[in-house]
This record gives sequence, structure tokens and C-alpha cells, in this order.
Amino acid sequence: MAPFTVEHRAQFADTDAAGIVHFTTILFWVEATEEALFRELGLPFLKADGAKLSGFPRVRVECDYLSPVHRGEVVAVTLTPVEIGDKKLVWGFAAQVGDRPVAKGALTTVYAWREGQGPMSAALVPLDVKTALQKRFGLG
Repeated sequence: MAPFTVEHRAQFADTDAAGIVHFTTILFWVEATEEALFRELGLPFLKADGAKLSGFPRVRVECDYLSPVHRGEVVAVTLTPVEIGDKKLVWGFAAQVGDRPVAKGALTTVYAWREGQGPMSAALVPLDVKTALQKRFGLG
């Protein structure tokens, strides 16, 4: 199974006064990588249909920070599915600068929808989304 990878360059705005990337930036890059995957597959990352909004809100994230990232470095973020379930997606992710690992973790999302400003309700992952992800990663 080939992971999906996107490169991100650490910008000045991503760093603290010491020029080291703030820890939350890794999570922004993970999310941007996930969105790029959906875009590549022609899938909606967030879908608005009238007053109904659906997508994959984040319900859990874990991350081990292994090495600092400095301004100007290029970070390759890879996503690999851990679970493509009926109602959730669990992504394993890794980030590295060249051969140096800088972070690894997991992101759990649940497919959900809401009407207007109402509460979110979990739902089944649309079959086209599930099938496209399984095909992309050679699963099922």
C-alpha cells in the first residue's frame, strides 16, 4: 500500500521566535494533506447541499513529536489509512524532513452531517468515498 504524500515548506508564520515550527503546524499540514488526497480523488472534503453540511470532523488526534522543524525546511507528510470504516476514517500519519522523522501519529475522523446550525449527527461514510479510498490504497 503506497501512502499519500504532500510536501509543505515551513514558513515564517509557522514558527516561534526561535525559528522552530509550532507543534500545531504539523496538524495543519496533516489536514492539508488529507484535503489534497480528497481533491486528487475528486471527492468532496466538505459538502454543502442547501442547508445540509456534511464532512469528516476530527474526533481524536495523537502525535509524537520526534525532532524540531525549522523555517525553510521541507516536510513530507504521508497519510496511510489505518481504518476505512462504516462511519469513520482513521489515518496514520508521518512527517519527515529528508530522512529525518519529525512526527508520527493518528487522526480519527467521523462522517457526520448537520442541518443549518443544528447538532452534528454521525452517518455512514458515502459509498463513493469509501470505494475511492479503498481503491487508492489497494484495500478491499
